[in-house]
Amino acid sequence: MSKSFFIVISCSIVGNFFAGWMASLIGYRRAISLMCLGFFLSFLGAYAIPRDYSSVIYWLAAIGLFSGVFGLFTMYLPPLFPTLLRTTGAGFCYNIGRVAAAFGTVFFGSFSKVGDFRLALLYVGFLVLAAVFLAWQLPELPFKEEN
Repeated sequence: MSKSFFIVISCSIVGNFFAGWMASLIGYRRAISLMCLGFFLSFLGAYAIPRDYSSVIYWLAAIGLFSGVFGLFTMYLPPLFPTLLRTTGAGFCYNIGRVAAAFGTVFFGSFSKVGDFRLALLYVGFLVLAAVFLAWQLPELPFKEEN
């Protein structure tokens, strides 16, 4: 278990840099869409069929890499809003996210047998599919590199 956690976390650090690099090449919207699509596909690969530990570990690395999409949100979202709304909205979103995560854990956990979370994790992967399409509705911001 701790080896799996280390792989996901270390690959997500690499994924943050990968997502930033991708955004500098193709823009935020495309990068967010492609990273979310990769996130979904890696969840699908990891959990669509039962796998043994040695084969799922590679998919966990992909999940970690594509979770770098969350690093893009801190660069892309703030310029979209005025400062007061940005600070109030950030606090609200972080806390409402905790409520949604608690609800999602109970809801999706009810679909799995005790000790078998494969299907619950597979269903969680479907949540990012909406983000693939919603990202195309967002305005495109120029990628700014700080000197």
